Amino acid sequence: MDWETVFKFITASTASIGIGGAAIFALSSWLGKVWANRILADQTHELASALEKTKRELDLIKETTLRFQNDKILTYRATIDVVSRILSSFDSHEMGRLQPHEAGSRFDEFNEQRMRVYGYLAMLAPQSVMDAQDKLMDHLLKISNGTEKYVWSDVRELALNMLNEARKDIGIDKRSIVYNGDL
Repeated sequence: MDWETVFKFITASTASIGIGGAAIFALSSWLGKVWANRILADQTHELASALEKTKRELDLIKETTLRFQNDKILTYRATIDVVSRILSSFDSHEMGRLQPHEAGSRFDEFNEQRMRVYGYLAMLAPQSVMDAQDKLMDHLLKISNGTEKYVWSDVRELALNMLNEARKDIGIDKRSIVYNGDL
């Protein structure tokens, strides 16, 4: 065998291996892309499903939280209404504009409403709000029973304390409201 034949043989072998290798490489590359696209499509679908499920769960948590916060605000407003009504009665009584029989009727109304409010608060409010409300209501009951004197500044301080605890609970502002008036 001469060198020219050996060279032709090596060149032909290399060319056939190269062409076959190139064909195998091209086919494997194409097949790899097909598999990768299918895997990616499956993973994308699974990820989209997981994201949609998470979004639904977050929406439910958001709705529940907003409803709970709204219930708190409504309960705190009801508490303020009850306290405002009895304080108005105390003011009217102190000024002599409320007759004794009317005062008794308003106290009975206050007594019923304060128990209802206590139940509402007990379902929603933290202990700090309950404690502030208890102090205010106890003081108002003592005034109603004649064992404490009605002093507006004392009642105002207890009422503001309860309002400040409610404000902290619903996240309005952590800073306390203070009375800066003259009375």
